Amino acid sequence: MRLLLCFFIVISFLLSFNAPAKDIVIQGSQRTDYFVETLKQALSYSPEKNYQLQFYNQYLPKMRAFQNIANNDGIDVIAAGATLDRVKILQPIMFPILKGLFGWRIPLVSKKNTDLFQTQFSNLAFKQLTLGQLHSWSDTKVLESNGLHVEKGSNYQGLFEMLAADRFDYFPRSILEVKKEYIKHKDMGIVIDKNILIHYPSAYFFYVNNNNQALANDIKYGLEQSLADGSFDRLFNKYYGKTVNQILSENRRVYQLDNPFLPKNTPLYRKELWLSFASKNN
Repeated sequence: MRLLLCFFIVISFLLSFNAPAKDIVIQGSQRTDYFVETLKQALSYSPEKNYQLQFYNQYLPKMRAFQNIANNDGIDVIAAGATLDRVKILQPIMFPILKGLFGWRIPLVSKKNTDLFQTQFSNLAFKQLTLGQLHSWSDTKVLESNGLHVEKGSNYQGLFEMLAADRFDYFPRSILEVKKEYIKHKDMGIVIDKNILIHYPSAYFFYVNNNNQALANDIKYGLEQSLADGSFDRLFNKYYGKTVNQILSENRRVYQLDNPFLPKNTPLYRKELWLSFASKNN
């Protein structure tokens, strides 16, 4: 679920190089995951600041967390998807830490519709199909803006029940989610489509308070340094390399969509920051 890809971080730091370390805070019980490791790695390029992280142990909805950071109320950093609304509240570090993976979608379909995408649809015919989404997801607005028919649900689990009952034709899930969701719901007669990908530009950024320029600069500097020396890609491949290679080997057809809600200064022109699964034949 979307919440699994969101975390909040409190960063404490001392300017003295020899200062003792302070505690680390991130929402929930202590863990190591891609976002935590990526942030730690980026901040390690500013050793004189002696940055340390802690888990923030209170649940907050995502927009509450944004407001918390904006108000300097205990959280310093959040990793979240890029939208026009979010960049009005906080300062994004314009470096796509997921290489755009969240914008690559694979449909879940019912077993009765296993061959739905076996034949290539024209763009017009593709838009006549109906997909399912939660009404509150930011992706819902993106899909609707492309003229797609969206059946909206108010409950995440209910979307799988709606798909199984043929309330809509397919349920597009990111390549980071689709396998786990299939395993959890396959007994409902739900399968992973084998033929297509749906893509729209999407970015996951670290965000900080608009006035916390020093922290923003250090995160940006560390991300760029880790990209240059190869450690960013090594960490990315540790978590996502197997998934990426699997999708690349499948040579799926791609239906390309626009994302009018992506901030205009998102660095799409920097090809080294993004992954693409589109072949020359798409």
